Amino acid sequence: MKYLVAAVFLLRVVFSTLPAFQIDQNAFRYWSARLADSGPANFYSKEVFTDNPVGYLYILWGAGEFKKYFLPDLSYFSSEFDMFIKLPISLVDIGTGLLIYLILRKKLKEWQARFSFLLYTLNPALVFNSTVFGQFDGIAIFLMFLAVYLMLSKKRPALSAIAFALAWAVKPQAIFLAPALGLLLLLTTKPFKWLVFGAVFILTVLVIFFPFFPKEPFYGPIYVNGQSIGLFSCTTCFGFNLWGVWGNWQNDLKLFLNIPLVWWGIILMSLSFIPIFFLRPFRIRFKEPYFYLVSAVSIMAFFMLLTRMHERYVLYFLPFLLTAAFLIKSKFLWGFYLCSSFLILLNLYLPYTYYNEQMKLTSGLAVWLSANFSKLSLVGFGSFLLLLCWYLFNCHSRPDRGSSVLSVTAKSLDSRLHGNDKEKKTQPRKTTSFEAKAFSWSRREIIIVFL
Repeated sequence: MKYLVAAVFLLRVVFSTLPAFQIDQNAFRYWSARLADSGPANFYSKEVFTDNPVGYLYILWGAGEFKKYFLPDLSYFSSEFDMFIKLPISLVDIGTGLLIYLILRKKLKEWQARFSFLLYTLNPALVFNSTVFGQFDGIAIFLMFLAVYLMLSKKRPALSAIAFALAWAVKPQAIFLAPALGLLLLLTTKPFKWLVFGAVFILTVLVIFFPFFPKEPFYGPIYVNGQSIGLFSCTTCFGFNLWGVWGNWQNDLKLFLNIPLVWWGIILMSLSFIPIFFLRPFRIRFKEPYFYLVSAVSIMAFFMLLTRMHERYVLYFLPFLLTAAFLIKSKFLWGFYLCSSFLILLNLYLPYTYYNEQMKLTSGLAVWLSANFSKLSLVGFGSFLLLLCWYLFNCHSRPDRGSSVLSVTAKSLDSRLHGNDKEKKTQPRKTTSFEAKAFSWSRREIIIVFL
C-alpha cells in the first residue's frame, strides 16, 4: 500500500508544476507574504482584499514563515513557491483516499479497498483542482468526510464536531453536510451529546479564529462569512447546475414572481430535503452503508439548486458517493462516479482556460465549452435528477424498508410501550425503565420531525 501512496504523491508533484489559476493564486501569494510580515491579527482589513476563510490561511501563514526563515531568496511569485503551497492539498487528498481505504478494507477485500483509494486519489477532476487549479477544497472535503467517519463508525460526536468545525473554517461550503450530519447526530445519540457537539463546535471555531481576531473572537466568524456571502450575486459562477441552464453569471437578485432568484434556490433546496431525508424508509438512511449515499445526494442538492455556486463545490460529494458505491456494490453508482468526474473535469477546465488564456489545450475546446454552457448545465442537473430517482427507487425497494418518519414514530412508541401479546404473557411486569427509554427515544424522533 505504501508504494501506491508514494506513486500517487509523485504523480501529483509532477502535475503541481503546471501553472495555477492565476487570479486566486496571486491572492494566495500575497496573503502568504502578508501573514508572514504582519501576522494573523493584522491580516483582515476593509482597505485590502482579504476575502478568504481562516482555515487555509494557516497553511499560507506557515508557508510564508518557512520561506522567510529558510528560503529568503525564493520569490512568492515563483513556480517553486506555487508548488510548495499546492502540495499540502495533495497530501490531504491522499488522506481522504486512505480514509476511504480504511473504511472499505473492514467490509470488502483488500484489492477492492486499494482500488477505491486509486479511484479517488487519481480522479482527474480532483487531481486537476488540487494540483493544477491550486484550489484547497480538498482540505474541507477531507474534514467533512472525517466528521462523518467519526460520528457514524467511531461514535465520537465530540471529535466529529472538531472535524466539522475545522471543515467549516476552511470552506463555509462545508455547511452542505450539516443537514445529514445533524440528523445523524439527533438520531444516534442522546440529547446530552447534542449539547456536547454544539459546545465543542463553537469552542473549536473560536479557537481557530482567535489568532486573527484576538480582541473580538465572536465577531470574527460573522465578519469573514459576511464578506464571503456578499462577494458574488451570480445565479451560477461557472457551475453546471440548474441555474446554468439559463446562462452563466446571471444576477440572482432578479425577481421571479416577486421573489429574488437567490431565495428560489433556497426554497428548492429545502423542498429537496423532503424526499432525500424524510420519505420512507427513514431509519435506514442513517446507517451504514446508506448514510454515505444520503450525504452524497444531499450535498449534490446544495450545488445543483442553490445560486452562487462555483464549479468546484460539486467535488464535495465525490468521496461519499464512491464509498457508497463500493459498500452497496452498485454498478450504477460506480458508473455515475466515473461519468460525473469527467463532467466535473470539463466544468473545472472552463474557468481555468477562461482566465488563463495561455493554458488552453485547444482553442476549440474552450470555445465549445463556453458556447454549450447551458446544454452542459442541463446535463449536470439531469444527472442529479437521475441520481435522486435511483436513490429514492432503491430505498423503497429495500426488503427491510421501514415507514415514513411519522409512522415510524407512532409504531416505535406503540411497540415499545406495549409490546406484542406474546411478550405480555411470557414476560414479568418490569417495564418502567424500558418504557421510559422508549418514550425518550420517541420524543427525540418527534423533535426531529418538527425541526
